[in-house]
Amino acid sequence: MRLRRDKRHTAGDRPAPEAAAPGPAVELRGVRRQYGRGAGAVHALAGVDLALPRGTFTAIMGPSGSGKSTFLQCAAGLDRPSAGSVRLGGTEITGMNENELTELRRSRLGFVFQAFNLLPSLTVEQNVLLPLRLDGKRQDRRRAAAVLAQVGLADKARRRPGELSGGQQQRVAVARAVSR
Repeated sequence: MRLRRDKRHTAGDRPAPEAAAPGPAVELRGVRRQYGRGAGAVHALAGVDLALPRGTFTAIMGPSGSGKSTFLQCAAGLDRPSAGSVRLGGTEITGMNENELTELRRSRLGFVFQAFNLLPSLTVEQNVLLPLRLDGKRQDRRRAAAVLAQVGLADKARRRPGELSGGQQQRVAVARAVSR
């Protein structure tokens, strides 16, 4: 697994203000993740120490089976490390229970999954607004429209995901991840 960082920002980026929450965006210390036991155990992560600065892009690259997905799942609180600690925006998440992790992910993280995970019965706009709806927050249709415009889908808000190409669906997933 290789990491690649880039400090460039696109026009739509809104880096978090440094004064609001100092320190790295994500920090892993001694993170290990093992699946199984004994001779058949798989050591997906073996002592990862890493701090990713705020306001940067980092690419996680490597061949299949090198631990990329496990790394990202542990860093985002979707999977628990076997050992070590994970901090998101200065918050220690390693010992959080499932309800606390769900709240943290809902309020502070956006995900773009390989399979997009768009709800086919909802419109593009409704899919973008879904995280706010699930969090009990006001659904800002103007914000959704602005984010859809940023990803080149301003004219697709009333469509359903099945009416879009794979690339367009991926851009809807990106818009949903950044719409908060």
